[in-house]
Amino acid sequence: MRNKIIMAFVASAFSFAAYAQQQQNVAVCSDKAMHSELVSLDKSLEERGFALEQFKMMNMPSGSYVPVTVTMQEGKMYQINFIASKNFQQYHLTIMDKDRKKLVDKKIKTGGDRQLSESFAAPYTGNYLVIVSQKIKGQAEACGGLSVLKNK
Repeated sequence: MRNKIIMAFVASAFSFAAYAQQQQNVAVCSDKAMHSELVSLDKSLEERGFALEQFKMMNMPSGSYVPVTVTMQEGKMYQINFIASKNFQQYHLTIMDKDRKKLVDKKIKTGGDRQLSESFAAPYTGNYLVIVSQKIKGQAEACGGLSVLKNK
């Protein structure tokens, strides 16, 4: 019985790792205004006891899903911030667990705020996927900013 549990866990871990490796190689972008906006958002959270875990400025292909692997600790509170391009038609942020279950799934359409801050308490210690996408009319790609902070 113990071996079956271990084998199921290993199979699940390999499945998650295979999915995580499908990440697109996105280039770093240099939108200084967006960078400054994300840094400012992060600083306000750091003043409230959060520590920066990840910070990415990505040139995202329009309409494509860009997964980012994030390691989290069980019971800890995390703040995930995403800033979309000023020209977005819609953007999407999803947090998935090791079993590909959606724990957070937010979709923002034109007219919505281009900043999204989502609080999240990790149900287990391990890897999660934060998947972001944005659609930009008339552009093949656009800059997007993502940060992950952990409450100390």
